Order: sequence, then structure tokens, then C-alpha cells
Amino acid sequence: MRLLINYRVLRILPCLADPDKIRAIFELGDDIGEVMPYINASIKDGIYNHEFKTLTLVKDGLMISLYPYKVTIAKADDESHAHRVMAELRDFVNEIYESRSEIKPDFGRKKELKAQDIYQILPQTNCKKCGVFNCFAFAVSLLNGKRRIEECTPLFQPENKDRLELLLNILSDTGYRHSSDDMKVHE
Repeated sequence: MRLLINYRVLRILPCLADPDKIRAIFELGDDIGEVMPYINASIKDGIYNHEFKTLTLVKDGLMISLYPYKVTIAKADDESHAHRVMAELRDFVNEIYESRSEIKPDFGRKKELKAQDIYQILPQTNCKKCGVFNCFAFAVSLLNGKRRIEECTPLFQPENKDRLELLLNILSDTGYRHSSDDMKVHE
């Protein structure tokens, strides 16, 4: 029995990490939340958050985030590449779902978010408006809970809207809490 049958492209956007690549967002026709602990048990590295039902992994240089009804794929070469990766992911999810009785689910995190992961998404202006020396120091402070994302004012400018969305998704996937009212792009 298959779990994931249908999906469709919601958006194709430029990739934030590599301007020559794209980011694809797929809407799933089926809820894959129940299979995520089994996927987590079946992969080597991933950032899994059971509470929020999110799983982020890196495969062949692509950053893939799974949600109950959505998948994002960053760093795809083009839309055709993103579709191929999504089809492979669909098959993988179904394979895990079909063999879940043989897999012990893993509800824990295998990989922790690193400051470098955050830094790569920040605008990297080194403006010091946040009160620290540079953007990497801000990423370290954010990760350690000494700074709040709202302190990076360039991140909230319209030109960084996609960066903000991606960073919030990654932080949320790893359990970072924020006030959604504070997370609006300044027009």
C-alpha cells in the first residue's frame, strides 16, 4: 500500500544559497507526517523535529525539507531536476511506509543545526546593527539563544524575504520558537 501518490508544484523560486540553482516547493496530496519517524530511522543524517513534524536532510548537495503536506527542495539545477528528485523522494517515502513494520521509528535528532548553516542564509552584510561583530558571530549567538532573529534588521527587508522564510523554516524545524507577529518583512 502506498502512502504518497499525488503532489504538485506550488512555487519555483531562485535558490538563496546559489543563484544559478532553484528552490521548488511541492504540495503533497497525502499527509506524510506519520512516516517521518521511520524515515528518520532510515537515513544517516537529518534534522528531525517530532513535535512540529519536520525533517530536513541534505542529499547530493540538495537541501530537502519534509512537512506533513509539503516538501521543499533547494539547490536543484532546474525545474526538471526538482521533479526528478521529488519523484525519487515519493518512491523513497512509499518504500519506507510499506516496510515500516520492519523499522523501529526514531523520534530523535541525529544532526544539530550549526552556526554555519544559519550564516549561509543570513544577508552577510556584517552591518553590526544586531550588536555583534559580524554575521557569523550573530549566527553563533542566535544558535546559543543569546540573540533573537529580529535583531538582524537587514533580514527583514523586502529583498531578503526569501532568506527570512528559509531561515525561519529551518529554525522552526529544529525547535526554535519565535513570535510570528515579530516575523513580518518591513515594507
